[in-house]
Amino acid sequence: MHHLEILAGIAFNPGIRGILVVAVGVAVLMGSVYLLLATNIGSRLGLLVALTGLFGWMVILTLIWWITPPAIGPRGTNGSWKPVEIYENSGGVPKTVQVGGLMDPSDLPSADRILADNPELAAEYPNGFVLSDLKASHPEVVAEYIQKENMNGWSLVASSAAGESQAAADVALVNAGLFSGPTAYKKLNTWEYGGKPKREDECADTDMVCRAIYRVKIAATFKHPTHYAVVQVQKVVTQEAKPGEPPPLPKVDTSAPVYSVVLVRDLGNVRLIPFLYFLISLSLFIIFAWTLHNREKVLMRNKALADAAKGA
Repeated sequence: MHHLEILAGIAFNPGIRGILVVAVGVAVLMGSVYLLLATNIGSRLGLLVALTGLFGWMVILTLIWWITPPAIGPRGTNGSWKPVEIYENSGGVPKTVQVGGLMDPSDLPSADRILADNPELAAEYPNGFVLSDLKASHPEVVAEYIQKENMNGWSLVASSAAGESQAAADVALVNAGLFSGPTAYKKLNTWEYGGKPKREDECADTDMVCRAIYRVKIAATFKHPTHYAVVQVQKVVTQEAKPGEPPPLPKVDTSAPVYSVVLVRDLGNVRLIPFLYFLISLSLFIIFAWTLHNREKVLMRNKALADAAKGA
């Protein structure tokens, strides 16, 4: 009965069960190969050959991990956006030099002005929009109001592509105590500066030569330029939901200041751990292969001495 309780505990615990499955797999697969080698070439030589083959295979596997880190397996930390500072646009001065070239929110065209020039957008955006919303659906409209040469290297990011930076900005704003939560403000526009140049900014879709040159240039660029992002938010008007009705849509408090969250891209170290696995596997493979090589040299030398003794 006691043994049954132990087996039941092992079956219930997935961690122990996983360890046992791996241990049995290693014992059966590697042990069977070693057993065949040991019965044919001896236990010591069989162990050396088995270990050399194992780590030779590990070199190939970890090299693939290094080139393409596995989604589930040994890998380092993913890239992420790290908050650098939060400043108020109505009088605050950013500490990050690059942010000084970003257009002030008050200089951007208002949604009312854009709607007056493009009334067809009212049906598509009945609840209002910002420039980042139009960036994905109507980039030609955005290009009419924002000239690239006036952006000082900054580019507008579509709202659909700014989820990661906006999530990092949410955490930074709440941690700084400026807002009680993400529902207390509305996200406006998101901007980016620096980083590796994007293909769509360098080449047209139909320019195959430029696209080929771009791929070579990106592959040869080992140093990543610093990549910045700025997420702008503004406080919303407090509204009370009426019983039996859906929550009211957030409305920006136009009298409140705009806050800009400055973020810097941390590239992470996704390939670091796979590289360490590759380095360890390669080192052990070289050691065992070198040991086999030296053993073969000793055997050949002894055989030559034995043949010489017979001839004498």
